[in-house]
Amino acid sequence: MKSVLSLFLALLCGVAFAATPTAHRPYRRVSAPRKTEIVVPWKTVVAGGAAAGTVIAAYKVSDGVEEGIKTVAKEKPEVFADTLSVLTWPVRMAAFTLFLISGCWIWKKWLEHETNIPKGNETWNSH
Repeated sequence: MKSVLSLFLALLCGVAFAATPTAHRPYRRVSAPRKTEIVVPWKTVVAGGAAAGTVIAAYKVSDGVEEGIKTVAKEKPEVFADTLSVLTWPVRMAAFTLFLISGCWIWKKWLEHETNIPKGNETWNSH
């Protein structure tokens, strides 16, 4: 989760840098700027702050969920089983849907193969 959010942060910074007006200007030769002339675009600062806030919030929420599940598992194991069932339901449904779709695709390919096999002394006729 942290790596995904870090990639999201890098993507936001890249988008903010690409959106600055100086990024689209043609290259021109200028003298090296002095340290007091370096200006950071506000969009880069905002994108970095938003991404950092997202990473921190997701980290805190995941810690809270983890602690809550540990507490429920210790105090009420029967409730923990129900909680785990509810939390894993989307993953189970996605796996079932993927299994169903792949099974239908395989069955369709098998039926197409069965109809294209020549019978007996028939010659192979490819259209």
